[in-house]
Amino acid sequence: MVENFKIKVLNIISGAKFGGAELFFERLAVSFEKNKLIHQNIIMRKNKERFNSLNERIDQIEQISYFNNLNPYCSLKIERKIRDFKPHVILSWMNRASNILPLKKINGEVKVGRLGGYYKIKNYSKCDFLITNTQDLKEYVISQGWDKNNVEFIPNFVPESIKPKLVSRNNKAKIILCMGRFHKNKAIDILIKAMPFLSKFNLFIVGDGVLKSEYELLIKKFNLQSRVKIFGWSYNISDYLNISSILVCPSRHEPFGNIVVDGWAHKIPVVVSNIGGPGRMVKHKSNGLKFEKDNIFDLVKKIKDLDSNEILKKKIIRNGFNIFKKKYSEEVIVSKYLNFFKRISKTCAG
Repeated sequence: MVENFKIKVLNIISGAKFGGAELFFERLAVSFEKNKLIHQNIIMRKNKERFNSLNERIDQIEQISYFNNLNPYCSLKIERKIRDFKPHVILSWMNRASNILPLKKINGEVKVGRLGGYYKIKNYSKCDFLITNTQDLKEYVISQGWDKNNVEFIPNFVPESIKPKLVSRNNKAKIILCMGRFHKNKAIDILIKAMPFLSKFNLFIVGDGVLKSEYELLIKKFNLQSRVKIFGWSYNISDYLNISSILVCPSRHEPFGNIVVDGWAHKIPVVVSNIGGPGRMVKHKSNGLKFEKDNIFDLVKKIKDLDSNEILKKKIIRNGFNIFKKKYSEEVIVSKYLNFFKRISKTCAG
């Protein structure tokens, strides 16, 4: 590869208003923009908050109001961008963006679909390669007929804490933090139901979604209004992580679990359900504690065990942070993306 040659990446996402995949897209896009070996353009579904957040840090972004196959302008705009920008790699996020790609190559570009869940593989038929953020997802894709040589596993990264802890973990008002979409899969209801048995703690819930009113009813039912607070979706999650004592990921279904790595990066002990990505990432009593999915009393026990054992708490914080630095830091993951793009792009070979 010629020294100082920039690989051109067209980054495309439709995406929901909020979500873990969407948040990681934003993080990765900003990292690509900072990288001296990447020249990036973005096409995204119209989203005022996301656009305003990215537009301050990224030069070339275009929005499409109606991002789907029924809008011929959407396809035409993507094709026009490919002709004008001549990307070496198109990175399409999730089903909609991958499904709407041109059927034929325009400038010899390599099309890469990025999956963060067990999506329908038919949506990626126009892609040459796939990236999954867990090993299990890679195995799933291969089981659906994809050549193992065309599927790459690259986990997500999270940023390191941008501020020191603002409140001591020994403060009387200990805070349990839970973050994510208000969806059944996230099992935030389990954590709310556990709070009557955790009188030493307050609970901060950061996120948004269709189950917000259900959570509010649970909070009222158990008379927890003074100890459980719901906050909206935040682009500054360090503000919450830096004041929290324990991070809980109670999910019923979670392919990866960005929030676990966020906890490690901010030196907060984590408690997770024994499923999916968090269940594999966390080694019990080493870099976190695991409780049985949907088991309120096991969750309560694990939180109390962690709170009462300072030696275990320090061990979990130390080991979690070390794993973050080794496997999930921005530098490590962006290098994996760049090396993969170099390898698959004929333009950059040699």
